[in-house]
Amino acid sequence: MYMAGIDIGTTSIGVVIASASGETVSVVTKVNNSELRSKRSWERIQEPERIVATVRELIAGCEPYWKDVSAIGISCQMHGMLYVNRAGRSVSPLYTWQDGRGDLSLKQGKDSYVEYLSKLTGYSMSSGFGLATHYYNALNGEVPEEAAFLCTIGDYVAMKLTGAVVPIMDPSNAASLGIFSNRLTAFDAAAVARAGIDAAILPPICKENGIAGTTSDGKVVACAIGDNQASFIGAVPKLEGTLLVNIGTGSQISLFSESHEEVAGLETRPFPGGGCLLVGAPLSGGKSYALLEQFFKAVCLSFCDAEMDDALIFERMNEMAGQALENGLGQLRFDTQFYGTRNDPNGLGHAAGIGPDNFTPGHFAAAVLTGIVDELMGFVHVIPERLLATVTGAAGSGNGIRRNPVMQRLLRERMNLPLHLAEAKEEAAFGAAVHAAAVTGAYPDLNAAMAAMKKG
Repeated sequence: MYMAGIDIGTTSIGVVIASASGETVSVVTKVNNSELRSKRSWERIQEPERIVATVRELIAGCEPYWKDVSAIGISCQMHGMLYVNRAGRSVSPLYTWQDGRGDLSLKQGKDSYVEYLSKLTGYSMSSGFGLATHYYNALNGEVPEEAAFLCTIGDYVAMKLTGAVVPIMDPSNAASLGIFSNRLTAFDAAAVARAGIDAAILPPICKENGIAGTTSDGKVVACAIGDNQASFIGAVPKLEGTLLVNIGTGSQISLFSESHEEVAGLETRPFPGGGCLLVGAPLSGGKSYALLEQFFKAVCLSFCDAEMDDALIFERMNEMAGQALENGLGQLRFDTQFYGTRNDPNGLGHAAGIGPDNFTPGHFAAAVLTGIVDELMGFVHVIPERLLATVTGAAGSGNGIRRNPVMQRLLRERMNLPLHLAEAKEEAAFGAAVHAAAVTGAYPDLNAAMAAMKKG
């Protein structure tokens, strides 16, 4: 008996098949090439049907194991959404978490759409949150006429696998859209009404059994969960006592709590099966380091008229950064908020302490990595001491950590904790498979499924 996990990320899509004891028997990944070009500089959209086709292609690449899969879990990029019609087909692009329409100014005032929506609802909203995107679309006549529901890309893939025509949304994804009450485990109907949003477009929340449906050949499909929660399941040895640091395109720090917690400066995200994650999520992360890589690439092209391979540039950057750390950065510091923050989307990064001894590519690479880590550590410092006292180790996930030994070193030094890298290289996909094992009754609960599937 096998469990399958599908992870739909912003830049890549992966499928993992694992046995009930946790042995990974198949891992297939592919670049997510579904991005659509837009004339709007702030718009970030992807083609959902291309994503579904990629998932099906990856599933085909899992033969001969796929026929013995009994349960399928799905993890997906959070906050983004798309529209589907009453036949269960997409009628819009996927508006991703990076979409910037919410930060545009309302025509009738100085507030941005998300600022005004936050005042109306009492919920802190950020651009890229699904209901902020929908709010803009509704006010500007951009909701497709055929739209019956909005949903996440994970919900849509679950629909395609099961043949369902109505999306079902797990609370972990629903909360990421905004205007969601964690205590009620439902969208806040009163706040939705204050915003003038028609609640009929919101999909039903997944029932307690966590099942979205069944494929035509009898495989049970769990409701899609957020990639943050899936990465946590796939990376930590057990739910409590481990701080997860994830660095991919973006970045997060996450800590599980069995009880509901509200901490100023952190997000409270519902967790599959109960409890919550306290999350600090800056807008920077791996894409800040990638921005420096693109700068180096442009320099090489400008002076040498030769384009270098991205992987080789990153490898050389890491080597130079490691050497620079050995020599010392001096007073060099990079604030890596190049893409703003959730509270100040117009904020910019900056550099300070530049002198003749540290004005080198290696020092800049090391300083950008340090800046990414420092921003994450700022969120760690707001976790209440009573919760931090329970932390005995840290887990790292995402290619921004796994493929970068300098980042691993910096995290160990800053946290003063042992850093565990999960054996499963596709943590979110593996976590989705573990979640599916728990949901479908292969194990009594999530903790039991994590223990039995031998992570760590």
